[in-house]
Amino acid sequence: MKHGRRQVQTHPFLDRIKLMETTNSMEYWWPHTTHTYWKLQDPNSLPTISLPNNNNKSQRRNLWSILIALYFSFIYVIQFILRVLWIRDRKTAITGGEGVDLWPRKIATATFSLEHMKTVKNAVPNATINDVLFAVISSGISRYLDFREPNGLQDGVQLTGLAMVNLRKQPGLQELSNLMKSNSGAKWGNKFGLFLLPIYYHRSNSSDPLEYLKRAKVMIDRKKRSLEAHLSYKIGDLVMSTLGPKFASLLNYRIPCNTTFTISNVVGPQEEIMIGGNPITFLRANNSALPHALVLNMVSYAGKADMQVQVAKDIIPDPEFLAKCFEDALLEMKEQVTTKI
Repeated sequence: MKHGRRQVQTHPFLDRIKLMETTNSMEYWWPHTTHTYWKLQDPNSLPTISLPNNNNKSQRRNLWSILIALYFSFIYVIQFILRVLWIRDRKTAITGGEGVDLWPRKIATATFSLEHMKTVKNAVPNATINDVLFAVISSGISRYLDFREPNGLQDGVQLTGLAMVNLRKQPGLQELSNLMKSNSGAKWGNKFGLFLLPIYYHRSNSSDPLEYLKRAKVMIDRKKRSLEAHLSYKIGDLVMSTLGPKFASLLNYRIPCNTTFTISNVVGPQEEIMIGGNPITFLRANNSALPHALVLNMVSYAGKADMQVQVAKDIIPDPEFLAKCFEDALLEMKEQVTTKI
């Protein structure tokens, strides 16, 4: 490590909440400073990370909501097990598979305005930024497949995304010094579950752009009600403890082989920051060693969000065009909202 520069490497499956904590801990590596992860406007304070609203957790659950949660949990866990064992997505122009994790990669960036995403979010009651992101991905992939396979796909073909969900109880960023205390209640290492997030191909000129958001919200709300992420973690933990790491690794590898893409979204600082006195212009994240031909990682920062579009270049040779499809999808939704106002 050279003074003034530090590279942070993490496990490919590590949720980026821990990466943010690692970045926040850089203060211990810089001499003669109190903090190295600063708000640009206020060098004496750490950046603000917005936390999810957990008011629903404080509400008393009635019998009906428990039954709904159990129903969706049962359905999604069965789907998860079948997906691991043999069910796979239909092959398309963006499908990866076994061995693709070793293929050469290309990267492009899709940049979104958080204000535009909030405008679209407000068009559907109780929608979230995650709902908007998934709607943008659904629409953008449909646009791209229209270009690559103009007559090759029927309307409604399912493509499945894989999302990793942070299962740690502590919300937001935690100080590493606190995590190292014996009574902190925090575990080191990965603790994440998996969501299978299906999208459906629709010709880009045949649907109201906001329909993508409405469908995404319904699907993600059902996922949130279920215990899919927690049960997928428990299944993996059980397989690891009973059958060993070799078999567990094989099952972990089959999940991305049988799905189409990976998606992650991490909330970054709301203000511009600097590290060691150097202003930061953007925050971007990538992971590798996945058999998906398409890996999408979004990090928000200071009013915008950058989504890294990482592809296997022999399958998706034009990631810049795919990134433009995602950007155009959000703009089309935003224009649809503003014309209705």
